[in-house]
Amino acid sequence: MKRWLDRWNAWWFPGASTLPLAGARLVAVAAQLLWFGPNLPHHINLATHNSHFSDPQPLIRLLNHLLPRHVLFSATGMTAVWWVTAIAGWLALVGFRTRTALFIFTLGTWFFVSHGYSYADVHHREAPFALFLMALPFAPSGARLSLDALLRRRRGLMPELRSPLALWPLKFVHVLLTMTYLSTGISKLLAGGLAWMNGYTLQNYILSDAIERSIPLGVWVAQHYWLCVLLSIGTVLFELFYFLSLLLPRTAPFWFLGGVFFHIGLYYVAGHPFYQFILLNFILFLFLDPDRIPAWLQRLDAALLQPDRPREAPQPS
Repeated sequence: MKRWLDRWNAWWFPGASTLPLAGARLVAVAAQLLWFGPNLPHHINLATHNSHFSDPQPLIRLLNHLLPRHVLFSATGMTAVWWVTAIAGWLALVGFRTRTALFIFTLGTWFFVSHGYSYADVHHREAPFALFLMALPFAPSGARLSLDALLRRRRGLMPELRSPLALWPLKFVHVLLTMTYLSTGISKLLAGGLAWMNGYTLQNYILSDAIERSIPLGVWVAQHYWLCVLLSIGTVLFELFYFLSLLLPRTAPFWFLGGVFFHIGLYYVAGHPFYQFILLNFILFLFLDPDRIPAWLQRLDAALLQPDRPREAPQPS
């Protein structure tokens, strides 16, 4: 048993560079701030034009139980939470009090995602990304590429270059994506069996979505039967065998890039905006393997780690 526990811990918590985690923090937080961030007017409209929640999510149910509705679920309350979340996000991005800022930022993100889905319109595309954000505060996410690291250096302390906790958030989201894809692939086979790959099923899905969303490429794809057969087979195979990226690490970059292009294709053909899945696969491609860290990020890190040169005393004339 001890041998298996040692293997388990060695996989999750290897001593690794903290630079990949810092790079992942920058990309994930910037994307949430500038791309995925909540639409404040939309949330104010939902809160003020509905007297109750039709399908309150667990976090919203808890807050609604603890606080009177008008405290948070009003224009003033929503605006206050939005500003706290935004400020915490920018602090997390620049890396000041990084772990605390990340935790507050993620709680605010969870609040808005949960609130938006408390009115009988629930999707799953935000869930893995939100869980990844919550993993970041429990790792040394501010050890590099941050104001915290610069302040630590100014105090004469050694930078935290390696840590056993450096890779676990990335490994966690890798496992999470694997479970998500596997469950989706199995659901397709359980619901439709091999008939899901007969081409007609995908033709119907693509055509209905493309017409509803005015996507000419989707309409064109739906008119080509054998192309739909190949795409449906490829979809199921990708979802069912994505787990090989865990068992065969050398193949992982191909699965991550496959995930990026899979969701981009899904968007341009059927209009499904799985942006968070695109970003998570891209983050794993860039940062899960420390040997693939982009060169520009290494140069930036080296510049930040370079000790200050002592200033020369002025010479008498």
